Amino acid sequence: MENLITTETLSLTNELFNILLNNIITCFKNNHTINNDYNDSQMYGFGNFDPNKPNLKSDFEKTAHGYVNGKYLYNKRREASNGKPVIKLSREYKHLFFNYLGYKDVHEFIDRASITEEQKNKQLELLNQKSNTRDYYYVCYYYGEDSRMNKGKIIIYNDWKKVEMIYVYENEKGDKGIYTFYGAINQSEDFVYFDTKYFSGNKKSEGAKFIFFIGKSSAHERHYLIGTYSGFDKYDRAIAGKMILKKFNTKMEMEEEISTNVFSPIICQELNKNRLVIESSIRKNPLLFSKKSPYAQVLATSSGNYIFDFIIHKKNYQLKLKLEKYHYNIVSLTEAIIIEDDFIKVINKGQIINLDFFISGMFQLQKVSIYIKAIEITNNKKGTQGSFNGIDINNNIVSGKVTINSLI
Repeated sequence: MENLITTETLSLTNELFNILLNNIITCFKNNHTINNDYNDSQMYGFGNFDPNKPNLKSDFEKTAHGYVNGKYLYNKRREASNGKPVIKLSREYKHLFFNYLGYKDVHEFIDRASITEEQKNKQLELLNQKSNTRDYYYVCYYYGEDSRMNKGKIIIYNDWKKVEMIYVYENEKGDKGIYTFYGAINQSEDFVYFDTKYFSGNKKSEGAKFIFFIGKSSAHERHYLIGTYSGFDKYDRAIAGKMILKKFNTKMEMEEEISTNVFSPIICQELNKNRLVIESSIRKNPLLFSKKSPYAQVLATSSGNYIFDFIIHKKNYQLKLKLEKYHYNIVSLTEAIIIEDDFIKVINKGQIINLDFFISGMFQLQKVSIYIKAIEITNNKKGTQGSFNGIDINNNIVSGKVTINSLI
């Protein structure tokens, strides 16, 4: 195929590619007087096809005077049927399919074939785009289904106008399922938005939504993008979470990264457990929202202002805290101390209240987790005792008793 090789690929709209494909199939069947249905492998010439029977691979090789991959056009047909908006033909094939039909190139095909004015204009607009546009390749990392880190391929087209996202899931048997999304990209101030769709047969459905921070620079200048996603997982549950995109220089580098099960520890520690899952069921009773719903009243009745006395190496260290009602934040009542990364939750079927937080400021503890019997703090606001473990200002792991008194 030496006479066909050029340095560029040819981009076709989905509509024009399908017109081209239909013309090729019609021409093939007319040339060989084929009236019955042909299976795909025999039609395109791949797999266990009979080379002695008519097939497109043989026809193309006569046109090209050289080797042709019989599955190439079949793979492009699958891309188009899955809804991919732009079908790219590589340099070896960008003229071959038109030559087979008797056309010199895509321009002659557009002028002479039965194409509507709208289809022609869309294709010409695609062909006339700036020659300096390029594609960008990313791998996305996220904490996904089955409580595992996952990777996906992201290809950005046409100077950040279109996006293609491909996710591969492997089940216990090693079978792979491929999920492909296509969408438009919009930029507003410091953020970039992906609005994707996916195709099931001929039906187009809503896909996932993505938001990434880019700041004041161009999106392609960032080697990493951090943002959020929302959509539905493979179990049809509504989900949302944090996602990181890493830029790669070439498609091959992206494919190499996707092919491994290795994840950067830096990325893992940022993403692990960062996932919200909404079960696909409607609860008539709010006590059935989750396993912790029946014990929500315990949190409500434990709110208030308290003095926490920690006994560490026989010394007492006092901390004044507010447990907020409704919001369940842990707030310092001492101006020089700040509470960070805090949460309050009820565990052991409502029997134990767990307070967990970091402390910034002049205090003996830097990190602490407190366990209190729920019945004691809700019924007895004075002299309630619990246990704690944590890290002191010298980075020693410490544990002991803590007394909680209501602050009036």
